[in-house]
Amino acid sequence: MYAKTAVTEVTKAYRSTYVTSLLSNSITNTATVRTMSAFSHMSDNDPEVLEKEKHKELSKKDKEWNEKLASHSEAAVKADKEHDRPIKNLQDETIEHLDKKDKEDK
Repeated sequence: MYAKTAVTEVTKAYRSTYVTSLLSNSITNTATVRTMSAFSHMSDNDPEVLEKEKHKELSKKDKEWNEKLASHSEAAVKADKEHDRPIKNLQDETIEHLDKKDKEDK
């Protein structure tokens, strides 16, 4: 039994992995596609976004968490450490946060 793995199509944002299995006399192709971000930051390593968010953060008096400056692993750890709160509270906070960000971006 032989197995051959090929990694192809490395694009700017994603890597696709195709696994081809070769079994005895017959060939069985199994296309397993795993899409992974090739970037380490929540802003997809966009230099303009990173610079904009960095300047916004430095100009604020109160320093707060900025997900766009965080790596994927930092964001995951922060999400895991969040306390359990009712969904309604989380939804209300999300709406407030999006309204605030919308006003800041204008």
